[in-house]
Amino acid sequence: MRKVGAAALSVALMICPFVAIAEPAKEAPSAEEQDAQAQEAIAYSAAVQAYIFTFPLIITERERLRRERLTAPVANEPAAPINQLGHMTKLATAAGDLPYSPNNDTVYTGIALDLTAGPIILRMPAIKDRYVSVQVADAYIENQPYIYSTRVNGGRKTDIAFVGPHWTGKLPRGVKIARIPTNLVSIAVRIAVRDEADLGTVRRYQEQMSLTALSDWRGRPSTSRPAPPPAKARTAYEGDFAYFRRVADLMIDNPPPRSHVAMYEMMRRIGIKPGEPFRPESLDAATQAGILRAEREGPMLINLIRRTRGTATPTGWTANRASKDNDFDYPTRAGNALVGLMGNDPEEALYYNNFFDISGQPLGAGRAYRMHFSAEDIPKTGKLGFWSLTMYDAERFQFVDNALNRYAIGSRDALLRNADGSIDIYVQPDAPGGERDANWLPSPSSGDFKLTLRIYMPLPALVDAYRASTLHVPAIEPVE
Repeated sequence: MRKVGAAALSVALMICPFVAIAEPAKEAPSAEEQDAQAQEAIAYSAAVQAYIFTFPLIITERERLRRERLTAPVANEPAAPINQLGHMTKLATAAGDLPYSPNNDTVYTGIALDLTAGPIILRMPAIKDRYVSVQVADAYIENQPYIYSTRVNGGRKTDIAFVGPHWTGKLPRGVKIARIPTNLVSIAVRIAVRDEADLGTVRRYQEQMSLTALSDWRGRPSTSRPAPPPAKARTAYEGDFAYFRRVADLMIDNPPPRSHVAMYEMMRRIGIKPGEPFRPESLDAATQAGILRAEREGPMLINLIRRTRGTATPTGWTANRASKDNDFDYPTRAGNALVGLMGNDPEEALYYNNFFDISGQPLGAGRAYRMHFSAEDIPKTGKLGFWSLTMYDAERFQFVDNALNRYAIGSRDALLRNADGSIDIYVQPDAPGGERDANWLPSPSSGDFKLTLRIYMPLPALVDAYRASTLHVPAIEPVE
């Protein structure tokens, strides 16, 4: 009987080779196993969100460590030891190697403050002949309200006391308060510059800036610099849970602002409580497994965010998301921290980037392009505001070398207008010739490049259109 059965089965398979052979039924997971799988999934979800939420704190710590190692300001970089002023003193060139996209629209002063020992007062001089702004961000790289800028106070002389979350006391009369929700503070001062000949004026403004500890303030800036904070000894974690152990330690000194109370509750589910060390050994095995999975995948998630940040426009440009709108858009906030560190609120400046022409082809390969700004498309700004189009190579995001040393072009240049008020910008390796050379932005003869459009102090209508993703930026058109 066994032989007959085997033969019959063989014949059946020859006639219908797709006959399935029944497999033994698998036992359904037990209720206990299902609960463990669900718990791991919940922990993974919470840990992914916690990873992305805390990533800007890692960037702030990277910058703090860099400045802690400095003994003096870095030459021609907006970097200095903590609680000191770091002035750029020269215009960037194509030979530069700054770790971010430079621009010659403004000269930067960079400041990293540690308010643990008490408030620090920044004196800003009167700067009324050009655009200026003081951008302030907390340890999570969230912008704080602007106190000093051409838009906010007309660039009038101002003393600003930066005050940490736990300080109580009274400030001197006439000193503006900037209460920061964390003790670590990042500040970017931007002063508009026209060209090399204008740099001396900017330097004189920088020389009038100062930092003074409140304890040394006697109605005016002190000649004594604020004391640097003691070096912090951090545990260098390796292996499993290293990322979350590290950010938990960082949150002891700089817990998240209470506006993120929902994230407090999310992190509590996986044993992370701001202000306390992380002890994963106290968690069950399923929760530990979910956290470790998120930790392994975290760098991959950040890399995706880095490459997809911004909002695409119909003409091929990508608009950087408005900074102060990102406080609860944690992926965008993380991407901005990694790529640009700090970005102005849209009321101060709008930013657009592009690597492609209108047909979707990469910009470069020695080709010629045109941007046609109709009279309506030309960016509208407030008094002392302006716009610029800057050329970068597509790999290092540095200026592109050219015989004119012209790295940007914009509203502060003597641009040729067409009869109808429109403007054509010529982006190409060779001069277009004649009067059109006034509107020429030199591009590389080989290799790909990137263009960035910056609009400083845009009118409110532009800001509204930017937020609604309806602001029209002219396409980059190939010229045959």
